[in-house]
Amino acid sequence: MSGKYSGVQSRIKEVFEFAIYVPCVAHSLNLVGVQAVECVTEAVTFFQFVQKLFNFFSASTKRWKILTEHLGANRVLKSLSETRWSARANAINALQNGNLNISEALSAIASDINQPGDTRIEA
Repeated sequence: MSGKYSGVQSRIKEVFEFAIYVPCVAHSLNLVGVQAVECVTEAVTFFQFVQKLFNFFSASTKRWKILTEHLGANRVLKSLSETRWSARANAINALQNGNLNISEALSAIASDINQPGDTRIEA
């Protein structure tokens, strides 16, 4: 978006030659946060777990239904975002607020003989 040669920055410079480009501090800070967290093994493992949990339930409408029955209709798990830290915060809050219910949903799937074996093991 702010590329020197073909982004918005260059197009504005074509029209207003004295325009000065100032990068978004919030975006730069977000990138610093992403890089910092990627250096902490425990944080990487935790965020991978959160995403795998979301993927497990969202991969099947049956599993998603079991989850929503345990959580209630107005609460759901959320996917992580690679670029938006606020989405990660929302995903963590959803996990924290529904922790016991999510555990119960996983137990229900693991004990359901109608579920495929690999799904029961993964749960």
